Amino acid sequence: MDMKAIIGDTTRQRAAAVDAQGLRGYHRPRMKIFHLADLHLGKTAYGRDLIDDQRYVLDHIRVLAGRERPAAIVIAGDVFDRAVPSTDAVRLFGDFVAGLKEADPDLAMAVIPGNHDSAARLAFLSGILDKSGVYLRADASDCDRPIVVGQDGQVVRLWLVPFLTPGSLAATELALTGIVSTNGGSDYSDEGIGELFADASRTVDGASPILRSQSDLLVEALRRIGAARAGLERGADVVVCHVFAAGGASSDSERAFLGTAELVDASLFDSFEYAALGHLHRPQAAGGKARYPGSILRYSFADEVAEHGFLLVEIAPGSAEARFVSIDPLRRMIRLEGSFDEVLADPRWSEFEDDYIEAMLTDADAVLNPVEALRRRFPNLLSVRQAAFERGDATGTQSLATRPDRKSVLDDFRDFCLEVRGAVPDEPTERVFLELLKEAGHETHQA
Repeated sequence: MDMKAIIGDTTRQRAAAVDAQGLRGYHRPRMKIFHLADLHLGKTAYGRDLIDDQRYVLDHIRVLAGRERPAAIVIAGDVFDRAVPSTDAVRLFGDFVAGLKEADPDLAMAVIPGNHDSAARLAFLSGILDKSGVYLRADASDCDRPIVVGQDGQVVRLWLVPFLTPGSLAATELALTGIVSTNGGSDYSDEGIGELFADASRTVDGASPILRSQSDLLVEALRRIGAARAGLERGADVVVCHVFAAGGASSDSERAFLGTAELVDASLFDSFEYAALGHLHRPQAAGGKARYPGSILRYSFADEVAEHGFLLVEIAPGSAEARFVSIDPLRRMIRLEGSFDEVLADPRWSEFEDDYIEAMLTDADAVLNPVEALRRRFPNLLSVRQAAFERGDATGTQSLATRPDRKSVLDDFRDFCLEVRGAVPDEPTERVFLELLKEAGHETHQA
């Protein structure tokens, strides 16, 4: 591998000189990296466009980058909310990257697609952007080509693993032997790994077996990275992935996989200084080396995450420390629960009048057409739920008091109407829907 083409002679010589000195007590500086994930640019919540809210957060991150001067910014997938993002979303991301690079031309940006992104669209012009230090890696077979970042004698290698779709990697000959190097130089045998890829039915024209599960694909990607790490000069290694690590806590706003077929073992990342993960919207650790920064905004009222932001990671060979940086949103997502009169007039909720609101009305009887009245006080009202409609019935639906964090069938119907018709259903339509739902429940019980 021609490392000069990636890192440059000067930085390499400085790093080599420091290694050669072997001074006792010499303290290498720790390199700063911003770890972001799950931007979901272009996302809407309950029919509301969140571009302004997302721009507000990204502007703050750009200011903090100017203050902290990170060597790299990593975005671990789900840059956009849809495979075909809106023009506003694409423009926002372009402005964000351009602003960062204008302020610091030496800043490296490393970006992978997530399951919401179109890998091919995200990586458009990646060959040209590489030359400017903006690395968009969408091809899984490139996972063993690191981005090498050098700063003040410190070297960090970024190994980028895009969201792995079935068939994006085939098992290599090395994988089939069950021997792999994952610790930067020392090979080890993992009994039984060869059997993982021994199913000859998963082949194409007699070629290497194709891999379908997230676990199989990630193991193969890390095998390739381990082989590439063997024999490289001293440096810190960071792997960037968009995966669902076993034991991680998901939330209402991300697309959850069915069952556990797509879970991966967090211990697979133990040979790296740090694993920058994306996919889960709650800031959290996964095993000893991996971290999720969570989404940059709260995207659902059901998510009970008080703070959103990113991780500031300081890395040196053999160690990494991650600190969560919270960013106050332009508007919070707040649930207010009380009677219609309380929500409409109670002064204790005055501080939330400019925020995004879900009103959970506890009145025993249904309140007709509450949206217009509530919106006069809360212009950013996004959702109204009524206990009178959600009280237990033949369908098994429970009250708001016992199921505050579960979306009801009525909520799903409202979301469907928003998606298809662009507006929430009115009260008469909701009553008809609930009557039909009750009838369907009775029919089910009789059957």
